[in-house]
Amino acid sequence: MRLVVYIAFLLLSGSAIAQQLTARWSTDNCLIGEQVVLTIQFRKAPKTLKYNSYSAEVPCELKMDSSKLTQNGTLEIIGRFSDTTYKKKGEQIWEGRYTLTAWDTGVYIFPLILVDPGIGDTIYNVQPKPLTVSFVKKKIGNELDEVPVIVETDFWWWLKDYWWIGIILILGVLILWIRKRNKRRPAKLLSLKDRTLIALEALRKQGYWKTGKITEHYMEFSFLLRSFLSARYSLNLMERTTYETVLLLRSSNVPEETLLRIRKLLQESDMVKFAMGIPDEENILLSMTYMEQLIIELSPLELVE
Repeated sequence: MRLVVYIAFLLLSGSAIAQQLTARWSTDNCLIGEQVVLTIQFRKAPKTLKYNSYSAEVPCELKMDSSKLTQNGTLEIIGRFSDTTYKKKGEQIWEGRYTLTAWDTGVYIFPLILVDPGIGDTIYNVQPKPLTVSFVKKKIGNELDEVPVIVETDFWWWLKDYWWIGIILILGVLILWIRKRNKRRPAKLLSLKDRTLIALEALRKQGYWKTGKITEHYMEFSFLLRSFLSARYSLNLMERTTYETVLLLRSSNVPEETLLRIRKLLQESDMVKFAMGIPDEENILLSMTYMEQLIIELSPLELVE
């Protein structure tokens, strides 16, 4: 009986420790260039808690497609990492936040988060969910994924003893608002054309072919072109052959002259992926220029505000 009680105690205590450290995204499915927030929270936080934050960017593993292959990717930090410590119902809580964005599509695997509470040799760790970055929001049926909003219901508990802190905070916010009210500009959601051109420019700067990674270049090249065409014509072209892709685009009334150019770009990618040819640098750069022209031509006209 004692053994059973002891095992149950260990399981419960282990679960409690795991729940002390959590990490959650404001949304785990976003558009390229869209800002997301990662919140790291440690409950019952000691005063000696230590966390080594990233600056400028966070190195991640990046899955480009449905395969198990990954490559190096980065999430750009907007501003800088911020953290704070506060009390809720008598429990001290440490909370840190990253505001991040991505300039390439794929599934980002955030590195393991390590927090040292400074108590003995124990170091807590947590792994955030993968972050999916795409050209269009992932859909379930006809509805977009909804991100749960966590609302703190016990926000005003500190007014009883720390009301003066509230007055200082209100004054500070008021001063900042007065200073910055004329500088605020609403965030503009990038169009499909702009997101695709940004991703294409990132691929051009990556310069895989300069280090002999021509296959990797054309895998991303093909992925980018198919992603754009899928989003533009509401088709699923990611797992289609070049022949099937052209047939589906023809059914969407894409002009024959344009289909010939699309087929040529996709066939060039197929030749490299199946080891049937290795183009030189001039042809690689020309292919990216041709894709850029296609993106501009096939994108709807945008009204200038």
